[in-house]
Amino acid sequence: MPTASSEKLSAQVASPAEWLKARRELLTREKELTHLRDEISRRRRELPWEKVEKPYVFDGPRGKESLADLFEGRSQLIIYHFMFGPDWKEGCPSCSFIADSFDGSVVHLAARDTTLIAVSRAPLPKIQAFKQRMGWGFKWVSSNATDFNFDYQVSASPEDKGKDKVYYNYDFTEFPSDERPGASVFYKDEKGNIFHTYSVYARGLDILLNTYNWLDMTAKGRDEEGLPHSMAWVRHHDRYGSAPLTTIGSEKKAASPTLDPMVKEFRQEVETTRRVLARVPADKLAWQPHPNSMTLGQLCNHIAMIPGRLSGMIAADGFDASQANFTPPQPASVEEIQKTFEQSVRDAEANLLGISDEAARSLWKLTMGSKELFSQPRVNVLRSILLNHWYHHRGQLSVYLRLLNVPVPSIYGPSRDENPFA
Repeated sequence: MPTASSEKLSAQVASPAEWLKARRELLTREKELTHLRDEISRRRRELPWEKVEKPYVFDGPRGKESLADLFEGRSQLIIYHFMFGPDWKEGCPSCSFIADSFDGSVVHLAARDTTLIAVSRAPLPKIQAFKQRMGWGFKWVSSNATDFNFDYQVSASPEDKGKDKVYYNYDFTEFPSDERPGASVFYKDEKGNIFHTYSVYARGLDILLNTYNWLDMTAKGRDEEGLPHSMAWVRHHDRYGSAPLTTIGSEKKAASPTLDPMVKEFRQEVETTRRVLARVPADKLAWQPHPNSMTLGQLCNHIAMIPGRLSGMIAADGFDASQANFTPPQPASVEEIQKTFEQSVRDAEANLLGISDEAARSLWKLTMGSKELFSQPRVNVLRSILLNHWYHHRGQLSVYLRLLNVPVPSIYGPSRDENPFA
């Protein structure tokens, strides 16, 4: 994907007059770039076309679809070549970085006689599961049964295997992955003839990266110096919470020696739970497998709330079970569940890091009014009432997903739908 380095922050501070002078000088260069971009766009439109003769057929939401079908009655078609190989468990984070802006563009492009879709070699069920997880609405089809990706330079062909250099971006170059990013544009005339008018790859896709365009306006720019590679910071948008949420307070205060292994386990399980919750179908929150069962939404809310609520309860001296009167609320949306979960993780992290080593080993009591039900070291209670309870309901959620025909993610090993070791 595109690379760029950030400039170091300048310590120079100017007077208003000096700042205005420097800004006007830069404006002159910006206008030059704008005029050059207009010229490049004009020359792009003047490129010759090549007729598409091969009868490509894709797997789409309506079944088998030809290249002509993908135009959806319009004369222009833009295809984003999304990096998602047949054996990959999820789509490329950098392609997802670009695709996050697609839904806002689709309706406007349609008003200009242009259809925008994504194409990948991954099988359609994998594409649909990942698309649902990301919350996207744009059309995305599979080219797994065609030569389409090979013909447009975005997948390694069988002949490419083992070669030091492959043909990509109109030259022979090294590329570390079997899948490569790109975008291709097609035109269909009134007779139904289809023509390939343009394709762009590598840094040519920079213009699609809206976040980079915003960052390029800031003082720090892309701020990627010192990273293993330029886009090492990019995550799927449902995973940005992981680093800050699981390290809150850890720089100032470490977990007690007794609880340190448990806190590390908790942080790992946050990631796993986040992946499972990401599979929840937004239109099934009221579904329940049995009248005596929680709805899907209630179960997800329960899973989301357990870390914060129970860690807070256990951080106290004990709990009177006669005061327990809790029914998980029915959430209005998946987004509400995710927000509840992220706040719960924050609360749990603070609660766990606030327990001293002495408190971790001291006794915690569960009572029923004046009657003591049990008394155990707090660390044991954290294991049983917090973590084991949490894992139990997460396993219950995986059964709900299976009953709803939603692909179940790997948790501690391969599921029937996902094998991270393949």
